[in-house]
Amino acid sequence: MFVNLNVSYSYSGIMRNLILLKKNYPRLLALRTAGVSHDGRDIPLVRVGKGDIGTLCIAGVHSRENINPIVLVAIIEKLARTYYSAGESLLDNYAIYFMPLMNPDGYEISTRGFGAIRNDILRYRCEKIQPDYSGYKFNARGVDINRNFACQAFMPSLYSGACNSENETLTLIRVCRDNELLGMIDFHSRGNNIYYHRAAMSEEYNQKQLQIAQQLSLLTGYSLNSPELENPDNLSGGNTVQLFSETYHKPAITIETVEEEADFPLDKKYQSVVFDAIKEVPLTFLNLLVHGH
Repeated sequence: MFVNLNVSYSYSGIMRNLILLKKNYPRLLALRTAGVSHDGRDIPLVRVGKGDIGTLCIAGVHSRENINPIVLVAIIEKLARTYYSAGESLLDNYAIYFMPLMNPDGYEISTRGFGAIRNDILRYRCEKIQPDYSGYKFNARGVDINRNFACQAFMPSLYSGACNSENETLTLIRVCRDNELLGMIDFHSRGNNIYYHRAAMSEEYNQKQLQIAQQLSLLTGYSLNSPELENPDNLSGGNTVQLFSETYHKPAITIETVEEEADFPLDKKYQSVVFDAIKEVPLTFLNLLVHGH
């Protein structure tokens, strides 16, 4: 494999792997820039498959959750290798869209330090917010992207920003708007569990969510979170899956990888562990939404 799950990757290393995969699998993979972060870094979007209709998998919304971005890149590689060695009819007609690194500025901060931010004003702001860069979870403007989306549970706070104010937020909104998506998974860390319930949605919607989550739980070994844990502090609203659920009324699942006891920065040993747990999730999710089983 091109991706080595035994080493840590910088933002540029992740981008090099994506470009290499596109070069080696040009008929199956499409790579483009979906948006640009506040410090000027491209936010990549990868389409795996020959169709246009598909699902979306995203990671790296919170910068300190540094395991999932490279794991998604490794899954992209696995899908491509499997397609050309054994075939996969779903990818002949559908696609899986990946945004493996939603918050590249924050990822650079959490893995390299505040010096990675090129803009002096932004760097100063970030340093004031949280001096310990390894635990930093925001973007380059100090906003928690996963509290920034306009939805029923949005709650203004110190780190929420104004609704849909961030480049990264608007990038995801455009990707969801401009592509025909059947559903979305947002990969976070920590907990080894799955969030599926949406208080703003109907019982029928949540029952379908539960059925999908149960299948993904069996696949990964991750537990299901109870409905009351969706927003226990009334400050956890404004996130990616709430946006998708409320806007499109289609499945949107949050999967928390890595054990709850893990410390930030997350050790690279978790890359292989997480890959083994979730490597079949994107294709299984697509299959569930296309075939309903």
